[in-house]
Amino acid sequence: MIRPVANSDLLCPEMFRGADAVPPSIRAAIAHRLEEVTEARGGLLHACGAFNSLYFDYDPRLRRYARDPDPDCFVTISAGGDLPVLPTGSFVRLTRGSRELWGEVAAVLGAAADVDEDGWTKAARSGAPADADRDRQRVLIDTDVFGPLSPSESIERGRWVRPGGGLENGQLLGSVPSTWGDISARDQIGSFAAYLAGPARTLLDVGPLPGWLASDSPAVSDADMARSIRTAVESLAEIMSTAPGLRTWGLYARPKAEAAVFAASEAFAEVRRSVCRPAPGDQARYSALWPLLDVLVGADGPGDGLGGVAGVALTIDANLALADATTSPSLPGGIDLRVDDVWQHGGIWRTQRLPVAEFLRALDPLDPAGIGFIESSDSSAPGLASGSSSAASREGDEPREREQGASRAAVVHIDDELVVLTAAVCQDDLTNGRLRLTRAVLDLLPPGELILQLHHDGAPGTGDGTLQQVRRRQDMLLGVRWPSSAPPGLHLTVAAARAGRRLVATSVRLAHPVDVAGFGTVRWECDETLFSLGTGLGISEEAAQSWEPWAPSLTRGSWRPAVAALEHLVVEALKRDGDQGPADSRRLDGRRLTAALFGPDVRSTALLWTVIHTCEDMAVLGLLTQSPGPASGPDVFTWWPSTPEADKARTAAEWGGDDGSGQPLSRRWIRPQRRRLPADQQASLVARLDYAKWRVEVEGADADTELPPGTTFVHGHLKGSGPGRPWHRHVPQDLEDNSGNG
Repeated sequence: MIRPVANSDLLCPEMFRGADAVPPSIRAAIAHRLEEVTEARGGLLHACGAFNSLYFDYDPRLRRYARDPDPDCFVTISAGGDLPVLPTGSFVRLTRGSRELWGEVAAVLGAAADVDEDGWTKAARSGAPADADRDRQRVLIDTDVFGPLSPSESIERGRWVRPGGGLENGQLLGSVPSTWGDISARDQIGSFAAYLAGPARTLLDVGPLPGWLASDSPAVSDADMARSIRTAVESLAEIMSTAPGLRTWGLYARPKAEAAVFAASEAFAEVRRSVCRPAPGDQARYSALWPLLDVLVGADGPGDGLGGVAGVALTIDANLALADATTSPSLPGGIDLRVDDVWQHGGIWRTQRLPVAEFLRALDPLDPAGIGFIESSDSSAPGLASGSSSAASREGDEPREREQGASRAAVVHIDDELVVLTAAVCQDDLTNGRLRLTRAVLDLLPPGELILQLHHDGAPGTGDGTLQQVRRRQDMLLGVRWPSSAPPGLHLTVAAARAGRRLVATSVRLAHPVDVAGFGTVRWECDETLFSLGTGLGISEEAAQSWEPWAPSLTRGSWRPAVAALEHLVVEALKRDGDQGPADSRRLDGRRLTAALFGPDVRSTALLWTVIHTCEDMAVLGLLTQSPGPASGPDVFTWWPSTPEADKARTAAEWGGDDGSGQPLSRRWIRPQRRRLPADQQASLVARLDYAKWRVEVEGADADTELPPGTTFVHGHLKGSGPGRPWHRHVPQDLEDNSGNG
């Protein structure tokens, strides 16, 4: 295990480009250091705090930052005053007259007031969005990160934490503005990046980020800075999730051993008994963890209420143990347990008796879908609580099982910003202009008429891609203008931003069209049963095997994870709305692509990053290419058609040709090289190991792997973007330069 002597050894430009770009040796060293920092900071570390610990040099041995940041950049909190947005990781000054106390925000949780003391929560609270103006939050302050308090500081902290002092149990409790500019105050990474790139920007001067960005463009905007910080924090969150000594819940990390101790404790057994039981009448129960744990902890003795870093750590442990219980034999029989809201009170869990509706069976129980808020909407959400007799008897509810020839729909992804589903459309619905999406899905969207953008892949002259105004009724959309070429059973992928009114639907063209006797050529994916019922024709076994559905890639976890089900929609949006490039390719950056998918009126940072991360995964898989945007703008994603001309143009762009930036890619690459150091410095262990690995990869096992004294190793990278993959990995084997000098 590598043990770097300073956090500065771990700050590399790759971290600001994504976790996958960080060399394995540095990644392992970062993971080990974050394990140490988590232990030193009371057993709790948020990804934003992880960024601070590396950038501002937190020493886990001394349990403090090696140097004090400039307090003029701290957020000032006055005793008895209103609370501003305080993202996790921000530095604060608690002031009372001429006295002040410094700290760092260790955690932020929702703190809605309409929750009972034992954690019982009404359904409408679980998954509910923030109010338009203010959002009630619980902000946990760590006042020990700058080292042991002086006697006067200890006295001042005592004044703050006493009843009525404003920081009872180490927490600020109150309402904050719902947004920071156009960023939700609940978006901890986004608001933290806006804090460091804005009012606290001079804090970054102690580290290398401003210099790295300025090497490409002297005028670095706040948006450029915030984008780099966001990427770095997400990289650290991913590295924490793979650290062998940590367990993570969302953006929080806990020592694995401590989480295991709680999971085996009597305290968790009591939590499980309280959470894993339906409400009276077999209704779904919603349980908020912070107040529930507060009751259990308070029962141990007077004055022992939940609070501070230890309180958040206990809440994270409870979430982890409940997550394990969703697939554990210890879960009471006949019970469906799932997390429904990860923001409010550290987590709201939903419990109901089996069976659950098909809508819920399709969802990951650890994917917070806000079902409680959906169920409590005015129009209700029929079919969500199949085990509930009252839910099943509402007028207008969908039948639990559709007849054989009816259209079908299944949710494949849902989160607080986005819903994606697949649908198969029967002949009757094609004839009558209907699209069935389930009542529950339509209840996720704003009331009123909706806009459907239907893209029937490869069918010109059908109004392809045009916007249709449609109306809803119960579980369906009415007034859909279907293309005449749409066959019965047509498969669609449908996506909608929950804050917008536009649904994007696209069919999927078969790689190899299938000839069906009596019908002709079928060019699109179809449901075999609905096709046969709609045409009265049988399908040969050979033809049925050719109707392979679209197979999305696997996704990886991050703050806003990639959504594999979006991949085909991304391709169609690029083909439909992208700027034309060489060989009829199409390209858009992440912002414009998100607008093309969900409409320009949807402005959600979280949704934007979901789209970007999906495109990044597609680029790794070769479905798209990714290149830097002009003038340090956002990355551009390009779709290439399957033609010889496009293959040649794509190869030229990837291996040194014109990628649309106006200059060959190879001219913007900095080749790997040895760089001479000042006379009193030597290369770090990480640099020596990376140099040795590079030489072996380029020249083989007999290569000279010793880095000459007084030099360090610089990876090959795009100018201004930081080190990337070694140069030889971008060059075909027959073009490699084996001289060893890059």
